[in-house]
Amino acid sequence: MPTMDGSVWVGLAGTVIGGGLSIWATVVAQSRQMKATRDLRIEEKAEAAVEEAISQLYVIKQRARDHPQNRSGVGEWEQELSQLAAQMEPTVLRIRDKELRERIEEVLGYMSMIHDLTDYPVHRGSLMLPWAVCSYGLECLGAAVRGEPQPPPDEPMRKAREIDAFVREYMEMSRQEAGR
Repeated sequence: MPTMDGSVWVGLAGTVIGGGLSIWATVVAQSRQMKATRDLRIEEKAEAAVEEAISQLYVIKQRARDHPQNRSGVGEWEQELSQLAAQMEPTVLRIRDKELRERIEEVLGYMSMIHDLTDYPVHRGSLMLPWAVCSYGLECLGAAVRGEPQPPPDEPMRKAREIDAFVREYMEMSRQEAGR
């Protein structure tokens, strides 16, 4: 039986090592490509969620501006705004930016307390406050799409927060009195 000399063994070892490294490099490259593709898909879905949120919040804003002229339609109007906000919640959950998501959740939360935002005699609210709060939410979403920093809360948002704090305080006092 013929024997192989040392150079054949070295060549064979080099081929095996080279082949193994080539396979390893291919696996690593494919893994990186799969991760990049997955990350791109996640980012595209997040961007689509922001764009969908813009469309949905715009509808809410337009409806908020259409405050009924007579008191008989106010309850239905308030309920519709609250329902539109609730329908938007699944979209908001897909927004990846935590700060943006929290701002939009806050805006939507105010749509569920629409009566308090518009009740001028009690809270010094305004019929235009829900519309203005939605405008702020749209500014936040637009800034995210453009890659700009989030805008600071504007006067309508500060007023909505003030009314929210007042309502929470009133509810807490009511609970305490009921417990006595």
